[in-house]
Amino acid sequence: MRWLGALLMLAGAGGGYLLARRESLLPERLARALLVDLGVLADGVCCLRRPLPDILGKDLAEGLGAVWLWRPLLEMLKGETGQSLPACWAEVTGQLPAPMDGMLASLGPLLPAGGEALRRAIEETREELTGFLREERSRQAVEARLTAAVCLSGACLLILVLM
Repeated sequence: MRWLGALLMLAGAGGGYLLARRESLLPERLARALLVDLGVLADGVCCLRRPLPDILGKDLAEGLGAVWLWRPLLEMLKGETGQSLPACWAEVTGQLPAPMDGMLASLGPLLPAGGEALRRAIEETREELTGFLREERSRQAVEARLTAAVCLSGACLLILVLM
């Protein structure tokens, strides 16, 4: 019976580790999704000259970027709030995890005009996101080891105290 309790404690520690790991990976996963989505946005707006609601509703309707940025933006644009595109962009990007909120905020004033200035700004933002992803991967590697150590040592200490 003690061994069963010890196994359950270790399983709980493993579950805690997986939950903490999933939460800490959200900024990295979101940055990767937005990196791809910004390429689609640049092609649609700058090259193909398609309207933004059309791009948001069709090309950027799926994935993690859609959940955090594109769908809320589309809903605000379709809503009857009367806000301009830059104001809607600022409000939606303000809800993103740091530092992505600051990286993407600069695109808002350039969205209505489109053109080459927007394309350059999107490319600069994509470069910033790439740098963030590099830093985040190295930080995640260290954090994963620390989280595993804390979960495992906590479970072992609890097992020793209860036995």
